[in-house]
Amino acid sequence: MPDAFRDTFVAMATARAVIAATRLGVLEALQEQPARAGELAERLGLDAAGVQALLATLASLGYVEQDSSGVYRPASAGAQLVLGTSDSIADFVGEYSAQAWSMLGGLEEVLRDPSSAAAHGRPPEDSFWEAYICGLFELNRRLFDEFAAFVPARDPRLLLDVAGGHGGFAMAMCRRFPGLQATVLDLPASARVGRRIVEDEGFAQRVAFREGDALRESLGEEQDVLSMFNLLHHLRPEAVAELLARAHAALRPGGHLVIGETEPGTPGQTPEVIGAASALVYFVSSGTRNYTRLEIAGWLERAGFEAIEVRHSQAAPWRLIYLARATGPRPG
Repeated sequence: MPDAFRDTFVAMATARAVIAATRLGVLEALQEQPARAGELAERLGLDAAGVQALLATLASLGYVEQDSSGVYRPASAGAQLVLGTSDSIADFVGEYSAQAWSMLGGLEEVLRDPSSAAAHGRPPEDSFWEAYICGLFELNRRLFDEFAAFVPARDPRLLLDVAGGHGGFAMAMCRRFPGLQATVLDLPASARVGRRIVEDEGFAQRVAFREGDALRESLGEEQDVLSMFNLLHHLRPEAVAELLARAHAALRPGGHLVIGETEPGTPGQTPEVIGAASALVYFVSSGTRNYTRLEIAGWLERAGFEAIEVRHSQAAPWRLIYLARATGPRPG
């Protein structure tokens, strides 16, 4: 049931508590040695009263537990906030969410003037890029094998992952197809972070990076598969149409296009909250919107694609995967 107090004051305070606890390493410290609030504050060089309030908030959310002697320790859900654990999304929750928090602070301005949104125009040295690319990889790394399994290709040799950032989908495709060589085309700031991720994951010999703006750089030719994840919602409609036409020209006949986007919802139905909130962050970062299935399918058809199919992710139901096949020259 909607509750304006909980949806503003309470949600704001609890979200910031989780972000701050993650950035300050609170869960790591408690995992290493459970402690009372004062003891933890001393170890981390923080204020004792503030740490008590922070831990109480985390306990109310289920990330930490307190025993009868006042000692706090991580709950099972706390593993999400600890770097390096199998369930960790600490980069996303801590560093990227802090960036998103700052962007959302300018929501009113972007609503008045969408051109004021310019997250992707930040300079390469901005800390945003490290938080953004590492956070998205961490959040989505368990989804890419599912997405790769949707692709109806047979023994593809060349993949171009457009704006592929961290290389997560490219690596999943390489796991599925042993003979595949992949290239990620992305902005220099994204590529710099992505190269390190790919090397750390052991795929540097099979996933290369090419720096450039996908709206201007060549997409090559005779690609077997071309992919675009979380890209279209950052573009204006005319740019989407042009990019999809160029993608068709870059694929060999019979080649496959894969698009990953967020479900925008259906008029008259209550949207999924994760998808709706994600769309708001997309808007405040780029001043654009999610596109409907009909819009994307129309652009694909006009670009010359056939066998257009839309699949729902089982692990992330708000995510849609569009599959299409290039069968011949683009209509003139």
